[in-house]
Amino acid sequence: MSGPPPPRRLVNTGSILLTHQENECLFNYLGRKCTSMSSAVVQVYTGDRNGSWSKRCCGVACLVKDNPQRSYFIRVFDIKDGRMMFEQELYQDFKMQNHRNYFASFAGDTCQVGLNFASEEEAKRFRSTVSDLMGRRQRRTGPALPMATVDIKNPEIDREHRNSNFKQININASFPRREKKTKGGGKK
Repeated sequence: MSGPPPPRRLVNTGSILLTHQENECLFNYLGRKCTSMSSAVVQVYTGDRNGSWSKRCCGVACLVKDNPQRSYFIRVFDIKDGRMMFEQELYQDFKMQNHRNYFASFAGDTCQVGLNFASEEEAKRFRSTVSDLMGRRQRRTGPALPMATVDIKNPEIDREHRNSNFKQININASFPRREKKTKGGGKK
């Protein structure tokens, strides 16, 4: 009789444009207990306020499952220097828009971010892996409910009113004292 099957481990997925040695180097940069679910050679662009794109960096983008942080990230590494150039955590309703076969964008933490892929095949694989992952996460957690917010003006919460009605309260005096119960109740 055999025990339960071993847990399914993800295997690092490298870029089809890199050599085996370059991919191995990349996997070493990921960090302890981190796995690359998809990799692609990219240029990272950020959206400016005037509606144009500015090139931020070049490198290898990895869709990383980060087990210690219990989350997923898009991380871009410079494989020559071995440092991370860009990072974006995949938040609850993360969506990647496809503008061209080789270009995709998403809302980053501070601005719109674009990935210009060196290979259309890598772009297709990367987007597909992100899409599958977000679909699985949404099925597991359920759809996020839209949250409506409304400004409520409350005349009781303004400085003058609050300061004029402030009274120091003795916390101990506001709670009645309880008498201690004795064990046994006096019967002999």
